[in-house]
Amino acid sequence: MTPAAIIQSATADGISLSVSASGAIKAGGDPPKIARWMPVIREHKAAIIAALRVGAGDTLAKTSHGWLIHYADRKPVECYICPLVTHAELMKLKPDALAAEALPDLPVIPDPPE
Repeated sequence: MTPAAIIQSATADGISLSVSASGAIKAGGDPPKIARWMPVIREHKAAIIAALRVGAGDTLAKTSHGWLIHYADRKPVECYICPLVTHAELMKLKPDALAAEALPDLPVIPDPPE
């Protein structure tokens, strides 16, 4: 299970995940549900923290045309936007998104010679 999928599934189950100022994962919601999710969260802790930080906009300088956007209620969606947007800008454009990962930029095909 990918970090984004864990975050998406936990959110769908009513668990909110975030990163504290000290860098620890904070889980909110129903205590029995949190207890069920903790083994998975601990197993993937570093990757989840990295995904949550990106989701919170820590990589503001990262720009891309392509993004893989994760939602709570459906499968991830590839989205291509022109001009380039930062992660923070993308999350403002897609307020219902839980997280987004930059996709590799598409190769630039030069114009044919005249």
